[in-house]
Amino acid sequence: MPRKRNQEARRKQLLDAAVAVINEHGPAGVQMKNVAKAANMATGSIYYYYDDVDDLLQQVHHLAYERYVTRRQRAVEPLADPRAQLATMVALGIPRPQDEPLSLALYQVEVAKARDEKHSDFLTDLCSAQREIYRSILDAGTELGLFHPVAPTNDIAEQLISLEDGYGLGICGGKKDYTYERTRALTIAAAELWTECTGLAGWLDPATLD
Repeated sequence: MPRKRNQEARRKQLLDAAVAVINEHGPAGVQMKNVAKAANMATGSIYYYYDDVDDLLQQVHHLAYERYVTRRQRAVEPLADPRAQLATMVALGIPRPQDEPLSLALYQVEVAKARDEKHSDFLTDLCSAQREIYRSILDAGTELGLFHPVAPTNDIAEQLISLEDGYGLGICGGKKDYTYERTRALTIAAAELWTECTGLAGWLDPATLD
């Protein structure tokens, strides 16, 4: 067990280093030796964990999936009220300061790998999974009479994801008036408008964001 934990820690160390290198050099400038150096490891050691740069970039994708799909799903599942679920889903969809390195790396990989089929499949799956969580929350709230959607719930889910991406890109790109708090409030306000449900922000429990 200690050996397995150590290997998992090394993998995470290398992925964090890959994110840092992407943000410094861009995806095209990522080399295994640069990642190894950023992780304070010998270049040869990195091949024990990852086959090549493409393998590393794919794993960065998985980090993003864990952050923006798996983590959000786990956060909303214990919440009984769809209003709390929707507010929490939005709050965890906007990148916070600690999320910015990973989010910025993902945005850059999206552009650099725009014509790569494997990347396109990943991006489609990432958006589809987030849309499904949103849609299920919106449908549940509608059935209970809490939400009165002004458009099909699938379309509202898509719009919320687009807002998250747009605001996230602004935050990570250094747009100074795009703070986490402001963009979260704006996105929740949009959710209120599209569901005709006021007071959604009041259903957000800060503890769910830890």
